[in-house]
Amino acid sequence: MKRILCIAGSCCDLVFGGLDRLPLPGEEIFGTHFSMHAGGGANTAVQLALLGADVSFWTLLGPDTAGDIVRGALDKAGVRRIDHGQTIAKTPVSAVLSTKADRAFASFDAGDPLIENLAALEAAIREADIVHTYLGYCLSYPIADLCRRYGKLLSVDCSFCDTPGERLDAILHECDYWKGNESEALRLTGKTDAAEALALLSGMVRRGALITLGSSGSIGQERGKASVFVPATTIERFVDACGAGDAYAAGFLFGLALGEPFPSCMERGSALAAKVVQHYGGTPEQACESN
Repeated sequence: MKRILCIAGSCCDLVFGGLDRLPLPGEEIFGTHFSMHAGGGANTAVQLALLGADVSFWTLLGPDTAGDIVRGALDKAGVRRIDHGQTIAKTPVSAVLSTKADRAFASFDAGDPLIENLAALEAAIREADIVHTYLGYCLSYPIADLCRRYGKLLSVDCSFCDTPGERLDAILHECDYWKGNESEALRLTGKTDAAEALALLSGMVRRGALITLGSSGSIGQERGKASVFVPATTIERFVDACGAGDAYAAGFLFGLALGEPFPSCMERGSALAAKVVQHYGGTPEQACESN
């Protein structure tokens, strides 16, 4: 199995579930569920480890309760945390307000730089086979350059980095795989149709692009090949969308680590996302195990 390195910021998610709607200004409403989970970039790393992947994780956590919750989830799942020597005062936190229709967030993040120890970053990338991160981090740090230098596969999640530009295009040309949702793909490409956006993106990256379509499934295309459609996996009940995109990425990456064909990797992503949305939070163990 190929070794996977995830590079991303983490947060502690405080999930308020069972809300009929979002509160109005000055209003207090009550839900039926509350839990605390590792969140942010930790979602994909934890999900990969629970699937049985060989995964390490570069992230920042503070010496506080929120950091302890995230560290506990990472350690319990078997994620190896990269020892980069960087410290922060406070772990980012998100309050997740989950309704039947969607979810909203209220978050705190002090904005600490994710990567300062470039020697440790180079060593971590050199030891991996596949590197997964967010597109915005590739604009700020030499992740793509190091992946190309050492011949590593680079997978990026769009994650709100969807404003087109020459520098972003140049980074995409250095990436092997790109993943985003439909709205991100349309904004990034300027297209009005997901299939057209996919065709453009798959021609920009080195190997392939993926667009998730929510309950409508997902589409993907390897460079120079025909597009692939994977229907959404059937679920018994929808509970919470938090972490669904991260779960899709984890399933896809797990397939890559096993050397499976592109469509099979997409099917793994769809299946894991379907399991996660039937539970609260982005890292539920009962969703990720035995996928």
